[in-house]
Amino acid sequence: MILRSVEELPLKPGNRVLVRVDYNIPVNEEGLITDDARIKGTVDTLQYILGKGAIPIIISHWGRPQGDPHPDKSLARVVPELQKILHHRVNFLAQPFAETTRASVAASQSDELFLLENLRFHAGERTNDAEFARALAAYADYYVNDAFPVSHRKQASVSALPSLFKTPAAGFSLLREVEYFSRLIHAPEKPYVVIIGGRKIEDKVRSLRFLLDKVDEVLVGGASAFTVLRARGFQVGYSLVNEDLIDEMDDIADSEKVKLPTDFIAAPSYAEPDKSEVVPAHAFPEDLQGFDIGPETTKAFCSSVLEASTVLWFGPLGAYEERAFSKGSLEVTRAMAEATKKGATTVTGGGDSLAMLRLFSFKDSLSHASIGGGACLKFMEGAELPGIAPLVKER
Repeated sequence: MILRSVEELPLKPGNRVLVRVDYNIPVNEEGLITDDARIKGTVDTLQYILGKGAIPIIISHWGRPQGDPHPDKSLARVVPELQKILHHRVNFLAQPFAETTRASVAASQSDELFLLENLRFHAGERTNDAEFARALAAYADYYVNDAFPVSHRKQASVSALPSLFKTPAAGFSLLREVEYFSRLIHAPEKPYVVIIGGRKIEDKVRSLRFLLDKVDEVLVGGASAFTVLRARGFQVGYSLVNEDLIDEMDDIADSEKVKLPTDFIAAPSYAEPDKSEVVPAHAFPEDLQGFDIGPETTKAFCSSVLEASTVLWFGPLGAYEERAFSKGSLEVTRAMAEATKKGATTVTGGGDSLAMLRLFSFKDSLSHASIGGGACLKFMEGAELPGIAPLVKER
């Protein structure tokens, strides 16, 4: 699958380019941005467009407002950070479809850049409304999607909007994402290891089934492991289990490629890390809950990672925010970084995984840390993403 790149657009000075990005980024309780990776990921695309004398009109969403304005979801908070990173003035348009806004864009000159207010302040975005898409399309000569994290959504700015342009294209961030994940599906170097962690194994089951015949080993940890263990007939105390999935996971639970923890760090509750202890998977105490993979499992998982040529990792292997439950995830992260240095292709994705890398100070230590979560999983199911399909130039 080859996508049309922004570099293939015949941009001329004064051309206006709608650039769909994903600036739905984490903030702390004070409303301050805590991770600017998604902003930084769009810089090369925006700079390229500006360098051609064209005018980027950035469109994005923030959060889940239900078609009404919410001051705490305004993209205005992105402006200072974007200006600092881009070293360029950003014109923020709080009323995207007001006559004054249309006049400002129509009168714009080369070297100007605009950011429209949160698209989800308009109901038409979430409902993939064609009229809403046409209203956005009227602003521009070209469309570029640089928002991989939302490219699995059938929403107006992602799905309907590109169909209104003759040559919709992909930005550099989206191209990088598709390149890495396509390689993991079609041309992974062996041995190929997949690590499945996190709390919600239900989000990863389809990806796991799609990948099983392509990989050499699947290491399952985090809360995801407890559902698979139950499917294999083990008791797991009162650890987190998706009861609805137990009877549907026979193919995964029975696969010899799937490696489960042999021991865990368990405690009465997350709030009692001082009472944690190592417990064997085959004799899990009924009054405890698992919060991390144990030392024996950690050693085995690290060994698999260090012997691999390709590693894909979705989700932490424990409740890493608490130091007592962080060692499994930390040691496997170190192994990933070491494998990268030795030439392995190492990829991770999803908000929890990125937060874990930041906390451990390994953010830039892997081959690729995807800013996508749900989009990564959908892509790794072999599904065609609504935001990417219109950009395909050649299959």
